[in-house]
Amino acid sequence: MTTDNSNNPNLAVNSDNTADSTNLFNDEQDNTVQPKQQRIGKQQRKSDFAEFKATYLTPTKLVKRHPVNIEEEIWEQFERIARILGDRGANVGSYINAVLAEHLKLYADDIEIWRKL
Repeated sequence: MTTDNSNNPNLAVNSDNTADSTNLFNDEQDNTVQPKQQRIGKQQRKSDFAEFKATYLTPTKLVKRHPVNIEEEIWEQFERIARILGDRGANVGSYINAVLAEHLKLYADDIEIWRKL
C-alpha cells in the first residue's frame, strides 16, 4: 500500500514512492535552549542611566568646532535625548561629540587593521 505524503514537507519521497523519514526530526535537533532573560531591577536601571549620563550627556565646551550635516530625523532624536535626559547645559553638540568619541575608541583597533588592507 502506497501512502501519499505530499502534505508533509519533512518527508522525502524516493523514486519508488516510499517515504524517507530521515529529515522528520531535524528541525527538533536544531532548536537550542535560549537562556532565560533576567529581569532588570530599578537600582540597575538607575545605575545604567547614571553611567550613560556621565559618559554622553556631560556638558563640554567644544573647542575648534566644525559643522556637520546630519539628517533631520537623527538631529531630532539627539536633541530630544539631550533635552530630556541631560542636565542644564547638555546640548546636542556635546552629546554627538561623546557618541563619536566612544565609537572611535571602540573601533580603533579595527580601523587600524582596515587602514592597512
